Amino acid sequence: MKTMIIVALIAAIAVGGALGAFATSQTIETEADVHVRVWRSVSTGNLYLSTRPQGGEWTTHSTPLDMSERSPSGGFDQSNFVTITVEVEVPDPEPIPITPAPMTPTPVPTEEAESGTCCEVLGMSDFPAAQAAVLEEMQEVVHFGERRYRLEHSGPITINISYTPTGLLMRYRDAFGTRPETLPNECSFQWGEHMFFGPVCRNNAHAFASEWFQRAAGRRSLDPAWIWRGTREYFASHYAAGEAPYLEQDRFLRILFYKDPLALRRGQASDDMMAMAVAYAIREHGGSRNWFDLYREVAAGGGVDAAFEKGIGMSLPEFYDDFEGWAANENRNLHADAYATCEEAGQSLRLQGGTTVNDAGYPDFRVPSEDDDDGDGIVCEGFVPLGNLDRE
Repeated sequence: MKTMIIVALIAAIAVGGALGAFATSQTIETEADVHVRVWRSVSTGNLYLSTRPQGGEWTTHSTPLDMSERSPSGGFDQSNFVTITVEVEVPDPEPIPITPAPMTPTPVPTEEAESGTCCEVLGMSDFPAAQAAVLEEMQEVVHFGERRYRLEHSGPITINISYTPTGLLMRYRDAFGTRPETLPNECSFQWGEHMFFGPVCRNNAHAFASEWFQRAAGRRSLDPAWIWRGTREYFASHYAAGEAPYLEQDRFLRILFYKDPLALRRGQASDDMMAMAVAYAIREHGGSRNWFDLYREVAAGGGVDAAFEKGIGMSLPEFYDDFEGWAANENRNLHADAYATCEEAGQSLRLQGGTTVNDAGYPDFRVPSEDDDDGDGIVCEGFVPLGNLDRE
């Protein structure tokens, strides 16, 4: 018989010896070796605990040890308790004669749906601080989705990370038995319960939010596709930036200046235009909760027009008309507010995008006559305006 024995550990105290009484009437002596290691983050000073049962795998607990409590003697700073589970083989005890008691009906417990776990981290086992950081990031995404958009996490998630792209291919092979020639995406991707984050995106909050949204909200072959992609981008941008996308951001204004809003209706819109359409629907037609309810209905296979009528009070064609009318008006305003030269812009605009005399400048749509040579959306780089640089 296998008996689960719960052992409480304090920081770096190793576990061994007898695990205690098996029952009140009998004691079975056994041993469980558990390796324990404490790590200190160089950047934050936080302590983390890693444990490994004999013959098992290392597990790094994501919550830093709290060392703020003083021991009863006053001579030590002591940590909080960390509970781990050790599985030990225990022989069946000899049966103890008992006197049968009168039978009474036993209520059958109602089976509850097992909630998912978040998350197991594989890879970089010799760098537990990286594993802890990845786990903490995904847990933050899950809490954010539940708190802000009522997106519920379910099912297990295994996060795979590595030092190099080649290492991520190894993690893929370990998970599925085969190794692809190239990564599906060098930033992040998922398959089944596994998520993969490459070296360039292991610390990318936007990538974590985007992958979790895809899992939690459900990805379907939606028509129109912008509802799915725009909502995912809106969610990921909100999490990564700490604030919901707003229509006055440069990335949206630039699209309004240069791109035809009909691209949304035609299925040719960029990711930013899709996210802008979602931001517009949320701002003008009932808020984020209404929009995410609309998204769920469409993702579940409901009719798009019916979902739009229910969620924002108009059909999809009517929404396109409304969005395009607003975008055309904004485009006219942006052209009216554009400047002919860097000098003219410098009289009214504040430098942005970098440091003065280096790479700071103005959004390209504010000075459309200047070329954006490096494609970063900023022109007049290196220009130093006369007068007060802080003027709006």
